[in-house]
Amino acid sequence: MKIINEGDIESISPIFKSLKGKGKGLIDLIMKILAFDKVNQLYEHSEAYAGAAFADGILNDLGVNYVIGNSERLKNLPEGAFITISNHPYGGLDGIILIDLMAAVRPDYKLMVNKVLSLVKAMKENFISVMPVTDKKLALTITNINGIRETLLHLQHGHPMGFFPSGAVSDFHVKNFRVRDREWQHNILSLIKTVKVPIVPIRFFDGNSPLFYFLGLIHWKIRLCRLPHELFNKKDKKTRIGIGEIISVGEQEKYTDVKSFGAFLRKSVYEMPMPLSFVPRTLMNLPEEKKLLLNSDNKL
Repeated sequence: MKIINEGDIESISPIFKSLKGKGKGLIDLIMKILAFDKVNQLYEHSEAYAGAAFADGILNDLGVNYVIGNSERLKNLPEGAFITISNHPYGGLDGIILIDLMAAVRPDYKLMVNKVLSLVKAMKENFISVMPVTDKKLALTITNINGIRETLLHLQHGHPMGFFPSGAVSDFHVKNFRVRDREWQHNILSLIKTVKVPIVPIRFFDGNSPLFYFLGLIHWKIRLCRLPHELFNKKDKKTRIGIGEIISVGEQEKYTDVKSFGAFLRKSVYEMPMPLSFVPRTLMNLPEEKKLLLNSDNKL
């Protein structure tokens, strides 16, 4: 089974759509140049698995052994419903990492994702799909209404939920010379404020390649074509994430409007201090006594 097919190629740009009917060889060449063929091979290797097991297999195949700062905070997660909020620097790999990390602690954890990540059918049990938009009128699509309804029911039934509030991969901002999420979506922030459950900030401290951000300065669709390559260039690199302090419902209620609430949540992610030490993901599922023994030799 393919995760990306010829139809997906055509939907990226009218340029690719115009190639329809001009020969399978040409489409195959484009699939190879954009590394979509490698994505399909990667998917096929682990498609027999689902959810967290699939995420674990993908990360192992990619050679990504991310490291977790303040991992001890995962032991203090609420028993019922809670929310995680994260920046979105990778545009795909970060979703895989979150499922691998959080579903190992709470198998009922789900993540709200956009159209790109929703293509990963093997993770359907951990994904709720929506279409990220900035226009409030356009946000009222069937996909989004169903996604929000499913999200609310998931939380109401006592299960944890994860969000990338930007709804899109981070950009390079020339104005302040930094890689940052676009403005976090008002409708997502409003939903988070409404449900009144504890919030766990999670920050990804690293990002994609300089080429990826350069292509984004030309056009976002050109940058999108680079995303598959960005899956395969993280092997053996330090991929650091930090777990923030849990934000209680009482602390959230200090912010009466969505704008100030959103600014506070964004700050809780982007101003999270760099942890003093990190634990590799491969140690997270070991017996506690062995973790304690190895941690002193594996701090990064």
